Amino acid sequence: MSVSFRLLPFLLSACLAASHAAAAPTDSAGAAPARPIISVCADPQNLPFTDDHVVGFESRIAALVANDLNADLQYAWQQSDRGFLRKTLFAGACNVVIGVPSGLPGVAVTRPYYASSYVAVTRANDSRHFTSFDDAWLKDARIGVQLIDSDRSVMPPTYALALRGINRHITGFAVRTELPVPNPQGQIIDAVADGRIDIAFVWGPVAGYFARFHDGVLRIENITSDPKNPNLKFVFPTSMAVRKADTALRDRLQGAIDRHPADIAAILNNYGITMVPTPEPPGQLPIHQVAQTLGAPPPVR
Repeated sequence: MSVSFRLLPFLLSACLAASHAAAAPTDSAGAAPARPIISVCADPQNLPFTDDHVVGFESRIAALVANDLNADLQYAWQQSDRGFLRKTLFAGACNVVIGVPSGLPGVAVTRPYYASSYVAVTRANDSRHFTSFDDAWLKDARIGVQLIDSDRSVMPPTYALALRGINRHITGFAVRTELPVPNPQGQIIDAVADGRIDIAFVWGPVAGYFARFHDGVLRIENITSDPKNPNLKFVFPTSMAVRKADTALRDRLQGAIDRHPADIAAILNNYGITMVPTPEPPGQLPIHQVAQTLGAPPPVR
């Protein structure tokens, strides 16, 4: 029997498919066992963390973990405003939240897979360096700070400035907006780069990611503490969270994290994420210092 050459690719594909189907493991009913599902609740517009095009660095880490666990990765999208966990993880919309403060109460968390801090962002050609909130030049500088406009939260750098009476020439930049503005968290970084402000106090991952787009114009300096306010936290380790009862899933996630420290570090580095040593042990964060907007800067209120 002759076979048209045009049909050969289709016949070969059919044969390969049949051989794979025959080789695939089956359950007692004859069907291939279902793969586990890692279902992640995340903000659809929160770069550099997550977005609905799944190009944020937390999405890359989620994909790495799911692949290690031979699981399918799914997303449930929800804006990370007040009540995020109640609307998502606790409502059963997902089984994992990526990128939460390691001391977040009410959930079971993995060990931290990275830690970051607030940073000071200035122009690289500016001779004024940030060394502490007591720098004399800050009193006359044009300062940018981040705002969570839906809440009365105050970011730790803003609190440190206020305690010193530094409240002139300060511009607030919302971490989210209802206006059709792309990447609102990057606007504060743009303002330093183009000279509208002299210094910005920003959550480290946001600063590191958006500074990359300014090609060496900016300088980033970590803020790990304020000696005058030793209880004010500037460093926040980051974990993955599951419901309290899902400790088996938490342990599986932890295993995947432990198997890929170099890969996770490479993702963070590729996105320009600023990192600091993880405090050991991270400890429980006071409730007033837990970010109610996961992925947004941790506030103090």
